[in-house]
Amino acid sequence: MENIKLLLADDEPVILRGLKKLISWEELGFAIVGEANDGRELRDLIRVHEPQLIISDISMPDGNGIDIIAELNEQGYDAKVIFISAFQEFGYARQALQLGALDYLVKPINKNQLEKVAGKAASIIREESDGERNKEMLSYYEKKNRSATIEQLLNGLLDGDRKTLTELSQMGVLAISRFTTVCVLEIDENINSSQWEERERNLVNFALSNIIREALEQERSTGNGLLVQKEAGFAILIQHEEKEYPLQLANDLHRKINDYLKLSVSCGIGQSMPDIEEAAESYRSALKALNRKYFEGLNQVILYEDQRTRNNPGNTSIAELQADLVKALTARQKELLQPLTRQLLEQIRIQAGDNRNLAVTGVYNSILTINREFEKIWGGMESIRTDQGALLEKLAACPSYADVAHTFEKIVSEMLQHPVSKLSGKERALLSRTKAYIEDHYASNITLESMAALVYMNPYYFSSFFKKHTGQNFKNYVTEVRMRHALKLLLESDLMVYEIADRVGYNHVRHFSDMFKKRFGKVPQEYRQSIRRHQS
Repeated sequence: MENIKLLLADDEPVILRGLKKLISWEELGFAIVGEANDGRELRDLIRVHEPQLIISDISMPDGNGIDIIAELNEQGYDAKVIFISAFQEFGYARQALQLGALDYLVKPINKNQLEKVAGKAASIIREESDGERNKEMLSYYEKKNRSATIEQLLNGLLDGDRKTLTELSQMGVLAISRFTTVCVLEIDENINSSQWEERERNLVNFALSNIIREALEQERSTGNGLLVQKEAGFAILIQHEEKEYPLQLANDLHRKINDYLKLSVSCGIGQSMPDIEEAAESYRSALKALNRKYFEGLNQVILYEDQRTRNNPGNTSIAELQADLVKALTARQKELLQPLTRQLLEQIRIQAGDNRNLAVTGVYNSILTINREFEKIWGGMESIRTDQGALLEKLAACPSYADVAHTFEKIVSEMLQHPVSKLSGKERALLSRTKAYIEDHYASNITLESMAALVYMNPYYFSSFFKKHTGQNFKNYVTEVRMRHALKLLLESDLMVYEIADRVGYNHVRHFSDMFKKRFGKVPQEYRQSIRRHQS
């Protein structure tokens, strides 16, 4: 414990010097913080130093002991007071004791008496200080345990455990309201990534929770708000009367976090439910709203909307839009490319139903389809044909659908700049027929000889012709087609690896895995897991 602050007061300087030197105050645990020569100076020093013990003459100019102790009592100040009195003032000192003075000493001061009364004062002050500290600690832990219990119960409620409602009600944290709405707030930057130190993550979460709790406390008259941290975000359960209130609160929180913490955050607002028992449903809809930040853009407040009423697929299918885009590319109709590209991307998004994985896969498949069709006429983009795995990983790593769209638009622009093919009409038709056959029969045992016979060519000449106009040999081309379809099955289905191998023309799963690893750098199952980690 720190030294006890001691203030000495007497109108006789010789008494003051004697008090200071008579005993070793430091050894007893005291630190003398001031000396007063009269009542007025004593009052001033008390205000400045807030001493824990005052040893004062009971009768001084500008204020006697009775006045001083009465003032301390009136102000609720709990400093201990020991008075020094002359023999003839003994009755006066007695009166001071009745008002709360700790003890008194009769002049002349005896060293042993002073040590004894100072030791008594030190024991009482330390005991009271320890008791107060213990009381504060007990209160702190009681509040902390209560907060932890409330958070645990709220977690259960949002996960669908309605039994927690009874305990939450008994704890007095719930209100009676027309609506219950859950909002989920999440930092757009991934604070769980390796670039964030644990201390930084904790500080950010602490700062966020403080801003949210402060806002909820300020809004107590408008709605009852409870905060709980779930996974990487914060869930706020709001009980309110006005249906628009959650949006107002979320916008206010969003602005404060942007302004004070300079953090990009997204907030999903769930459905407003008429009964708190349906809080879990509101929470699930808030998560769905939050997931739309991939499509809507980061650092926004997003309201839940029923997909059945929000999505309007339109009349043009994805396949039709892909075909129209190929036609525009073939005819070099630059003015049609942008509107067709945007229409196709929007259609893919709608069909994906706000599912990030499906949207990425849809865009990836569209790029391959367009390139394959474009390839029949102009030769296609070799970089897409030969590095499909890198393309998918690039799309999956995009932080938003806008970035995916930008990548798609860039590829279409590159296709427009692709050099015109020098194939004759007859050669183009032959090459187109060959590729179409491979596309339809890749699961069969296609060989160079069987394909050459199909187009009435010598195998040697056919091999030379195919490589000249595609830039790769026939066997590698067939393998790439198979790998492309294998990749599609791997990412869009839950088929086992051996089932995928069989569907793309491989009799031995080990051979298929080796070929897949050679093409994409990882065995099928490992590749599937790495892509899903990117997309989660």
